[in-house]
Amino acid sequence: MDMQNVSGWGSLKTILAVLGILLIVFVALMIGERGYALSKLVSGAKPDNVISVSGTGKVKAVPDIATVSLGVVAQGKDAKEAQNLATERINKITAFVKGLGVAKEDITTSQASLNPRYDYQNGQNNITGYDSNQMVTVKVRGVDKSNEIVGKILAGAVDNGANQVYGSQFTIDDPDNLKQQARKDAIAKAKVKAKELADAAGIKLGKVVSVQDGEGYYPPVPMAYATDKAMGMGGGGAAVAPNIEPGSQEITQTVTLVFEVR
Repeated sequence: MDMQNVSGWGSLKTILAVLGILLIVFVALMIGERGYALSKLVSGAKPDNVISVSGTGKVKAVPDIATVSLGVVAQGKDAKEAQNLATERINKITAFVKGLGVAKEDITTSQASLNPRYDYQNGQNNITGYDSNQMVTVKVRGVDKSNEIVGKILAGAVDNGANQVYGSQFTIDDPDNLKQQARKDAIAKAKVKAKELADAAGIKLGKVVSVQDGEGYYPPVPMAYATDKAMGMGGGGAAVAPNIEPGSQEITQTVTLVFEVR
């Protein structure tokens, strides 16, 4: 027998044996990982016997921000004249609003436009002048202030050159705390409802296994106001300040609880 062939065969057997051991280790590791993943999946699964119950919480609050829009539409024979007229009037309106104690940061230019006016004759559009439209949006903060100051703004803006006056809406500046109160109310109501259902069905409630929080909602309260002069319909004399009542708003939160039952 050739000793060289025997030695080569022995080396090949050694290599095959090592590869076999490595294959066994690899398979064992794969099985272990799959088994661990399956164990995690099973242990994290929700129980089969559950009930889902929703509750809606509500909180009422008085709005603390009133928003109004004040504007000027000025006409001129050319663009410069229309622009200058509108700018002069809107600056006067802005100064008047600041004089009532409204902060500069709460007065925002919301529109500024300049457009030609056309007269269609003999098949042609001829420019006959220009319209300049400028508008500012004003926020009045504080429940006590909104009643008195907003009324003065709406009336005084007209006397200071505004021919567009829009009452916008009442809102709540920071509703997060109110949403939290409504959320707690919703959870309490959901728990009561779940207990009633469980008692009626003859089952026992277990732990809460899932919580789903719905979006809160509180509709803005519209505040409409306009005078004849503000609507461009003439109207003489000083505008009368209207009574402004912010009313109240209702914030709602819906929460869904999933209970384990047994």
